[in-house]
Amino acid sequence: MFYNNFDNVHGEDRYGMVGKTGDPFREECKLGISCYQCHEQPLVIAERNWMDTNNDDSQRYQIVVVCEHCGAVDEFIVNNGREHQISKLKRSKYQPTEKNIINNGTVN
Repeated sequence: MFYNNFDNVHGEDRYGMVGKTGDPFREECKLGISCYQCHEQPLVIAERNWMDTNNDDSQRYQIVVVCEHCGAVDEFIVNNGREHQISKLKRSKYQPTEKNIINNGTVN
């Protein structure tokens, strides 16, 4: 469920938390990043878990990704301390960006 408040787009996540939806890392998105285990692409965003609110009022999220080929699991943090800060993947040490998104969860 999304609505526009004429300034920013807000939405409700699966836990009922309402906040900015400024980053494109959504469930079912595919990332053109190699797996740390089998070195194949893509990784699929399996979970987007709200963690807390930063001092700049941005929402911090844990993003859990899964390899489509071997099923290996990795994770990173979006808005890590402040808005638009993205942490490195925990296992592969690669820092994802919005440019790594192959699709936005759309069905082909």
